[in-house]
Amino acid sequence: MSLPPLVPISKVCCIGAGYVGGPTSAVIAYKCPNVQVHVVDQDATRIDEWNSDNLPIFEPNLHEIVVQCRGKNLKFSTEIAKAIEEAELIFICVNTPTKSYGIGRGRATDTTMLEEVARQIGQCSSRPKVVIEKSTVPVKAAESISNILRANSSQVEPDELEIDEESNLIEF
Repeated sequence: MSLPPLVPISKVCCIGAGYVGGPTSAVIAYKCPNVQVHVVDQDATRIDEWNSDNLPIFEPNLHEIVVQCRGKNLKFSTEIAKAIEEAELIFICVNTPTKSYGIGRGRATDTTMLEEVARQIGQCSSRPKVVIEKSTVPVKAAESISNILRANSSQVEPDELEIDEESNLIEF
């Protein structure tokens, strides 16, 4: 696989304002003040919490980081299609619960929301994007996402790269 030349990223979209997407995006905004970070979620109540002083989750230092960046280079909204179109890099950080129906019920990962987001990225993108999947997913999820993106956009030429990562998110 040959890598394309590095291009500066100035606009990031994070789809999913939960335990992964919110803190990850806040740290990116804090560490990269010249990058506009737009966190989107279909849950308006959760977005309202991120836009308040009562954040929906607790992590050490998270409140201070969000307060410092929000309104400058960190934005929380429900404008998913707009954020996808404007972004150069997209993080998928959606919930992937255990299946509650069908084959694999109670054991397998439900990738319904992941697949829905991949379709939406394909449909809302009029130019190439870098898409990074950060949700907990089964093996071969990158291949599935690539297939969905290809089927929903003429702009997609995905390279599949899977990276396993575990870390504490907010450390100074």
